[in-house]
Amino acid sequence: MVNLQNDLAYLPAWYAKPIDFVLLQAELPLKFKKYLSKNLRPIAQGFTENNLNRSLEEVHLWGISPQSINYFEKLGDKYHLEFKLPEWKDELRQLSSRETAKECLTDLCSRISAISPDIIPYFYTTLNEIESLVQEKQYQFLAKAPYSSSGRGLLWLPIGELTQTERQILQGILNKQKIVSIEKVLNKKLDFAMEFILEDNNIRFEGYSLFETNNKGAYLGNYIGSQRNLVEKVNSFIDYTLLEEVKRQLSKIIQEKFGKFYSGCIGVDMMIYQENEEYKLHPCVEINVRDNMGLLALRFSENYLETGAEGTFFTDFSSIEGEQEVRHIEMKKKYPVLFSDGRIKSGYLSLCPVNETTKYRAYVLINNS
Repeated sequence: MVNLQNDLAYLPAWYAKPIDFVLLQAELPLKFKKYLSKNLRPIAQGFTENNLNRSLEEVHLWGISPQSINYFEKLGDKYHLEFKLPEWKDELRQLSSRETAKECLTDLCSRISAISPDIIPYFYTTLNEIESLVQEKQYQFLAKAPYSSSGRGLLWLPIGELTQTERQILQGILNKQKIVSIEKVLNKKLDFAMEFILEDNNIRFEGYSLFETNNKGAYLGNYIGSQRNLVEKVNSFIDYTLLEEVKRQLSKIIQEKFGKFYSGCIGVDMMIYQENEEYKLHPCVEINVRDNMGLLALRFSENYLETGAEGTFFTDFSSIEGEQEVRHIEMKKKYPVLFSDGRIKSGYLSLCPVNETTKYRAYVLINNS
């Protein structure tokens, strides 16, 4: 986790405003800063604790938690500064759980007849209940820990009978989190999300994000491109009017549930799946009560991508020291970057500095046909 925080610390700059500052553990390399300022439109600056010589108007957190708030409170005490911090409310923990996502999905099913109630997950408190369900039904289930996201905490259950390994994992989740979410595995065709911003109990729709996952459900990357292209990809499977109705109803539900307790980004992961030769919409797979990669991809596309270009935002990990730097150098040669009027036109661009100690990398690979 420390490597992740350090290596990708500058990532919020790509969705922040140019007048913002991003707190880093170490100064950005001068070469990296000059490269960005020479080729791209203005971007948020990085700064370290050593630059904390004045009060900040407001601190914006990637995700609100008691730990992150406490971190800035300690910084304020250390440097005798006052920060305007978001307030932690205990309700946020429950609102970030899969139980809340289920409640929102159930509400959507009741409001929109085109959404099948068969996709609503069930929550179980004992291993015996889960075993009975698996033995009874002749199709595959997916188990999810109630507090997890981005492809973590997922377990594909075998059809018919659990093995000792699945029993141990499920019991571990139950011991730690008391409940497990179980849902039918769907024939997924497309992952995407709706991104919302809540401010002072008012909600606005920011746009769509399109993302990829591996066969275990772990996040791989986001589509970079225009909202028009993205919506066309989604509408090639489902009708635009259904998408608009989901957006309208979901806005109401989120405002009702979250508005009194939270201000910030809310990303709702969705899925197009196929059933009986028909494409259907799962409008609430997961709710991310924080800034997320979808918002970053959306903002990057708006602010730093040349019109007509498209590509992918990737994250990458290697435990081998030096390997990421080698990959970085190879990709710079293989996909030389081109800029036009402060925007990327094509090629490879690392969004964070890369050196010999880098374990995590975040970058875009853009094509312009």
